[in-house]
Amino acid sequence: MITKLTEEYISSILPKRNADGNKGTFGKVLLICGSKDMRGAAALSLLGSLRMGAGLVTLASTREVIDTLSSSIYEPIWFDRENGDVNAAAKTASVVGIGCGMGATEETKALVLSLLSEETDVPLVIDADGINVLSGNTSLLALTRRPVILTPHPLEFSRLTGLSVSEIRSNREKYPREFAKKYRVTLLLKGKDTVITDGERTFINPTGSSAIAKGGSGDVLTGMICAFSAQGASLMNAAAIAAFLHGAAGERLAEIYSDYGVLPGDLPAEAAKYLCKVEKLK
Repeated sequence: MITKLTEEYISSILPKRNADGNKGTFGKVLLICGSKDMRGAAALSLLGSLRMGAGLVTLASTREVIDTLSSSIYEPIWFDRENGDVNAAAKTASVVGIGCGMGATEETKALVLSLLSEETDVPLVIDADGINVLSGNTSLLALTRRPVILTPHPLEFSRLTGLSVSEIRSNREKYPREFAKKYRVTLLLKGKDTVITDGERTFINPTGSSAIAKGGSGDVLTGMICAFSAQGASLMNAAAIAAFLHGAAGERLAEIYSDYGVLPGDLPAEAAKYLCKVEKLK
């Protein structure tokens, strides 16, 4: 079944914000992101989660990243992953996001494989280098107990599957659906008319433009997906809401700055503004 996303549909699947809720009610996001040379990726994923309503957001990163970001972003909890047990921290989270700005390193690979091997049903959102290190280890996806979503762009999906980018672009619905069904995961393939599928259902997201075709936009999206998952949405619905708002925010910002001038860092706040409109449709 294929569903084209609309404001009305997004409103119907948006997690409810209980008036008597507290920070625990709205979930705990753990983002394992960032490295010395890609500190901004951690910041962008953080802001994506914070602006979409997660109750508590923790960044597990290197000391260098934490020291840089903590002077300007005040809301997160900071976890030094070089001197702490990330797997233990992950067990107390409502959802875990991993990969943004980490680099395709042995540390990244070890963490991703370790999290997939955990006996837990905490959802796992894998992006960027978290996807890249899965090449040759995709069989573990079918074995994990966790609900998992992968959020590749076409080149990352090419590395994951061995298909060429041109093959993927020629049939953007078929290949993600086959992959998701084979490995029992949810897959979000970025690009024009973003495809989100669990192998049975498929969403097509019509929002977005070249305004968001810039490094860092995907990091924001990862944080947004994590936030809605933490608040109780399924990974399919969390990805649908996040992708729709993310693309719509880019469109609205392009009216101010042009498709050339939008920055990924502009997206979280603009998506939150657009969320006001969608929320009123409930």
